[in-house]
Amino acid sequence: MKENYDPTSFFEFLKYRPANLPYFCPDQKGLTVFCRGRREQLEEILEPTPFELVDDRFAVVVTDFRNNSSYPYHDAGILLAVRFGDTVGGSFLFEFEDQHFTVASGREKWGYPKVYAHAGLDADDTTARGRVFLGDDVHLDISVDLTAEADPSAWQGLALYPHLQIRAVPEFDGPGFESFQVLSRDTSADYTLTSRHIGPATVELGDAVSFRGKRLDVLEVLGGEYKVGDFAATEENTKPTLLADLARV
Repeated sequence: MKENYDPTSFFEFLKYRPANLPYFCPDQKGLTVFCRGRREQLEEILEPTPFELVDDRFAVVVTDFRNNSSYPYHDAGILLAVRFGDTVGGSFLFEFEDQHFTVASGREKWGYPKVYAHAGLDADDTTARGRVFLGDDVHLDISVDLTAEADPSAWQGLALYPHLQIRAVPEFDGPGFESFQVLSRDTSADYTLTSRHIGPATVELGDAVSFRGKRLDVLEVLGGEYKVGDFAATEENTKPTLLADLARV
């Protein structure tokens, strides 16, 4: 081995930053559509996880991080409200990003189940629309009507934070996991809202949002919101809390 080798220099090769470094996204745009799903299907999706379902409502999100201080990207996915022990929050069970290194970074550092896809978020005076697609396959397509109002009480109390994710590292020579860390991460604490519109919404989900060959069902679209604000993952809140390591139990 090289003399005085510093393993942290390998982050340059990985093309992403260490997990403890803060990052910021001023004027971040976010689109969220709230839906009601089929409880039995949502519970089935959670079967491989240690999480319990706490709500049959879920959120479909597309977020524009192009002003991000570290690297520009879009993030999108499906958040379910779950419980682990005494902690209730939102867990990404499907997630997409449009930069390969942010996919790797989020999966390897914090357990977000990101996969690569093209994504975009656009808004004009009438509509905010977010899309995720790869080739001819549309993974999700959501919109909020900016000319009309909706009642947010339909999704009041839906827990989306903290994010509860599983950072699972498989054994390199065996059938199990070297670590299976259940993490709680909440970057919402330092978010500053600039504007928010709540309105009627639409949702289209494709085959990429499927589990065991069944596409995620949307029984009811409750409404949605388009918001603009300043995102901050500060040194304090970018680092998650370890709730458990089930490979060590």
